[in-house]
Amino acid sequence: MADKEATVYILDLGSSMADCHNGRTESDLDWSMQYVWDKISTTAAASRKTWNVGVIGVRTDETKHPLEEDGYDNISVLQELGMVSMNSISTLRDLVKPSNTETGDCVSAVVLAIEMIEMFTRRLKYNRNIILVTNGEAPIDGDDVDDIANKIKRTNIQLTVL
Repeated sequence: MADKEATVYILDLGSSMADCHNGRTESDLDWSMQYVWDKISTTAAASRKTWNVGVIGVRTDETKHPLEEDGYDNISVLQELGMVSMNSISTLRDLVKPSNTETGDCVSAVVLAIEMIEMFTRRLKYNRNIILVTNGEAPIDGDDVDDIANKIKRTNIQLTVL
């Protein structure tokens, strides 16, 4: 098993993530971020150069990422894939908040995460992970899902949807 890890968290930041469900008093985003902050903080505390984290926001108010193709709107790279520190967690906390939009596609964000992992890890031996955090209210473009699934298998990426 590889000692190196590359994990990209895809966070649904759509306006519906500000809603509270299932009798909770905290928003869907705040509730789900408890898990994400725990995982990222554990990685930062370990201070291992071989454990790398990236964060992508989907359904964001703006579009900021390296892919210049149509269909990747309202997706932003909040943190490039690399080592995470307590300072970068502090910066991320300021960026992770519900947006004012419902536009943005989670499948397109997965494609962006795959590209980030492939560029970072190249052909080296890494544990590759994508963790998608959403309340399931984001629109999904089903085009090319089979091709994307095959690419995930080929590149040995574990996709987790929360």
